[in-house]
Amino acid sequence: MKKKEHKSKSLLWRLSLVLLALVLSINLMAQTITQTGVVVDQNNEPMIGVTVQTKGTVTGGITDLDGNFTIKCNKGATLVFSFMGYKTVEHKANGQRMKIEMAEDAQALDEVVIVGFGSMNKKHITGSMTSVDSKILEEKNSVNVFDALQGAAPGMQIVSNSGAPGSSSFVSIRGASTFSDEGVSPLYVVDGVVVDNIDDISANDIKQIDVMKDAASSAIYGARSANGVILITTKSGESGKPRIDARYQHSFYTVARKLPQVNAFESRLSMAASDLNNPSKTLEKFSARTDSVGMQYSTNYYYQDLLFRTGGRDDASVQISGGSKGFKYRASLNYIGEKGVILESGNDKYTANVNVDYEPWKNIKFTTRVRLSYNKTNNIKETVLQDAMRRDPDMIIWYPDGELIPYYSSGGRRNPIAELKQKLDERSTYRGNFYQGITWTFTPWLRLDADISADYTSNRNLTFSSKYLEGSDNGKNTGADKSQQTWKYAGEAYLNFNKTIAKDHSLSAMVGSSFEVSNQLAYNIAGSFFLSEDIHYMNLATVKDVKNINTTGWDEAMVGVFGRVVYSWKSRYTVTGNLRFDGSSRFGKNNRWGSFPSVSAAWRVSDEPFMRWANNILTDAKIRASYGITGNDKIGRYESQTVYTAGSQYYNSVGGIVPASKYGNPDLKWEQTKQTNIGVDLSFLNGRIMFVADYYIKKTSDLLSDYNLPSTTGYDKMRVNLASIENKGVELSLTATPVRTRDFSWSTTVNWWKNDNKILDLAREDYINSAWLIAAGKPAGLFYGYKNLGVYEYDASNAWTQDYKTRLTPVFKRDNEGNVVIGLNGQPTLEKYLNPDGTEYTGKIAQMKVNGVVAGGGDVIWYNKPNENGELDGVINSNDQTELGKANPDWFGSWGNTLTYKDFSLSFNFYVSWGGQVWNDLKRYYCSWGGNTHKQTPEYIMQGWKYPGEITSWYALNSKQRKTNNHSMSLSDQFLEDATFIRLQSVRLSYSVDPKFLGKTPLRSVQAYIYGNNLLTWTNYTGYDPELSGGVLTPGKDSSKYPRKREFGFGFNIGF
Repeated sequence: MKKKEHKSKSLLWRLSLVLLALVLSINLMAQTITQTGVVVDQNNEPMIGVTVQTKGTVTGGITDLDGNFTIKCNKGATLVFSFMGYKTVEHKANGQRMKIEMAEDAQALDEVVIVGFGSMNKKHITGSMTSVDSKILEEKNSVNVFDALQGAAPGMQIVSNSGAPGSSSFVSIRGASTFSDEGVSPLYVVDGVVVDNIDDISANDIKQIDVMKDAASSAIYGARSANGVILITTKSGESGKPRIDARYQHSFYTVARKLPQVNAFESRLSMAASDLNNPSKTLEKFSARTDSVGMQYSTNYYYQDLLFRTGGRDDASVQISGGSKGFKYRASLNYIGEKGVILESGNDKYTANVNVDYEPWKNIKFTTRVRLSYNKTNNIKETVLQDAMRRDPDMIIWYPDGELIPYYSSGGRRNPIAELKQKLDERSTYRGNFYQGITWTFTPWLRLDADISADYTSNRNLTFSSKYLEGSDNGKNTGADKSQQTWKYAGEAYLNFNKTIAKDHSLSAMVGSSFEVSNQLAYNIAGSFFLSEDIHYMNLATVKDVKNINTTGWDEAMVGVFGRVVYSWKSRYTVTGNLRFDGSSRFGKNNRWGSFPSVSAAWRVSDEPFMRWANNILTDAKIRASYGITGNDKIGRYESQTVYTAGSQYYNSVGGIVPASKYGNPDLKWEQTKQTNIGVDLSFLNGRIMFVADYYIKKTSDLLSDYNLPSTTGYDKMRVNLASIENKGVELSLTATPVRTRDFSWSTTVNWWKNDNKILDLAREDYINSAWLIAAGKPAGLFYGYKNLGVYEYDASNAWTQDYKTRLTPVFKRDNEGNVVIGLNGQPTLEKYLNPDGTEYTGKIAQMKVNGVVAGGGDVIWYNKPNENGELDGVINSNDQTELGKANPDWFGSWGNTLTYKDFSLSFNFYVSWGGQVWNDLKRYYCSWGGNTHKQTPEYIMQGWKYPGEITSWYALNSKQRKTNNHSMSLSDQFLEDATFIRLQSVRLSYSVDPKFLGKTPLRSVQAYIYGNNLLTWTNYTGYDPELSGGVLTPGKDSSKYPRKREFGFGFNIGF
């Protein structure tokens, strides 16, 4: 069965060559002038460091110590002079020395920041927000928005769920405020419309991203804002002639890291280790695997070389924008095609975006936005890496005729290549979003905004598994076809009041309401015995056994009423209040409505008269404080109700309806987060240095949890609002431009943040979930298991004092030459035991037992946990599990840099995750799988205990050499590893052609660049990658997810 490969089209390669030739030749196409001049302030003093650029380009420089500048440009070109704190000046180049006077700009700090249901001057912001502009997205050249955002906003953790093409990311802001894995992600708002995800938005269409972190910023979104809010503003058209921008880039993917794996000899050595005491058996196993007649064992594969390949990405886009008075437009088309680093994986994504602003009258503006996308993904079974680690390297993959061998009958060690080639998992998603808004400005201080939006999503998942995977022509193939159609309609209207009273008093207010209605229908069908291996569509003609036909659906509704008031005196003291009431169909009939208030204040200390002495250094200083309550509504849509199930399996195949095991709770309500935030914003030297710091305490109560009911009720559990969790953290950000000369500049940003969480209360007793402890007073993500203290060298090494608190050292009898005397039982002859201080121990010997069996040489020395009285029992069982470490990192950091020299620009970014641990379950899997058969890791085979007296940290290779069954211990600290890493996240080098060389060509701008992502990772982790997503309560488990890729690429940007 063949599947479509994601290959670069030859046309794209030809386009690349044409563009490259264009970049090299256009420098010959125009004549220029050298424009000189001086820039002064209102007092006729020369201004140092003023940026001078040719409009519409990145070409330019800065003024020197005397305020002078020199720039090459076309005659008549518009020069733009800009400096923080001063009004921007534009002047035509005429070839004569010019004098430019710049005036202070009282509006310099009035930069507009997008907030919920409106905008606000930056100096009036009282909450904690981080803005990320499109330049950061451009410099990282990431395949999706999330990869580009990682590290860009302190307090926001972004972890890729998988390295597979088209995969999504785990996003949390200031830690998890819920126990629900699905409920931890922030709220996404795109151009004022709430969306479920932003996977279908092209980074090329984004103008700015604002991350709202505290309650003062996000409470206006009420019941859905406890995890923070991410506001995305897309690009709109600008007045002027039509502008066309084209972009193409191509990259190559390689797997960032491969794991060590045994070769054929090491594998046979592992098999032979099961019979080390029987040389004839050992020889027999080696002979069977090396016999020339045994063709099935005639190879020596390193399976990762067969599974991994060189993948890549083709990324192309074109935009057109322009407009006239009263009418602006922008339209874009984008395509991304990915070929994954594992065979058969790939993704194709197409997006289209249209933004139109129309002002038929001076006070009325209509805004129309249409966004369309199509996404097709070929998924693979990520556990194929486990199959590769499990299969013997000398087992052949293909028959002589080229057919794939399905699996090896002994132990079910599947052929990983067959798993990829003979399985299908294809997902297709169509999405359409329509937005229509109107802005009616009644007076300069009163405006009405209203909009409606519609969103439609269609998903289809087609799966198929070949019958040949079971190793039989008569086997059955299986498949399924699942589809979903989701509709969402929303609308909102809000009135904005903004007025300055008596010059010093600024008052703004907003009041509005919104609604949202959603529904979904899903159709599922599954079957087996397909008539053809090549036809995967299901109907009665193509499938003999059609079953599991079902239809499901849901619908929900939400309404809200909200308002905001902002008062400021001289922009020095600002107070903001938000209040929102939300009602949702998801919650119990007794708690359908919730209220979410917030209050915040800011003091711009730099405006105080007593701070005038610092004006030459301290440009702006603001202290912020906020408190608010936000909610989380991400629960099951019918959790408050008792659900009934219809079926025929309940009594003698007679149809019936029975209630589910969970009882409905009519009092179910929102999870509520109370957050306090204190922050400071500092700006020095007219913005050359900016520093932001925040400290927060976030307590979430009424967390949803299962409460066990008495069996007499007829139900097992009921969802209740009883649990609580707390997050505390610090966020620091420093941005500076250390160097800025005529030809060279360097800007840098350092972010650092940490978050500590703690479960305050549970709706039940503390419990263990697999390998994690969930307990009140403890952090979430706490690993819980067995502590490995080493390996017994001899049987006699299992010797302890009677209280089991001290391990004794055996002393063996030796002959005249100093050799240990071996007894008839094959063990060394014991003479005595010594205490840790070297004195002879004369008391009674105690021995540790594992599940009732006395441990011996080659067995693990497990930690024996004291009971409540501090006593040890010498018996290792489930009661000896203990806290082993935590999955969540101690802190995060990032360092981003941009250096420019004339027309060249270099940017690079580092990302740091420090602390925490990873459970390397893949390693445990192929170190302990199979009991007394062979293992597939070189480290274990070479270091595993093999004979009495060997000192090693790895237990015996097989259970025949051990007294106890060590591999049954699902989690021990032997498989917990340090998760710390430092990553060179991205590097980009670009060259922008000086516009003066473009002359009278139709080209407005040309840029060529090369880039790399995920280039280097410094870590002690031995798996594929230490950065893992996971559940809120159960994070940090590496079970062979799709590995992270390393990317190298090049690209061109051309403007017409």
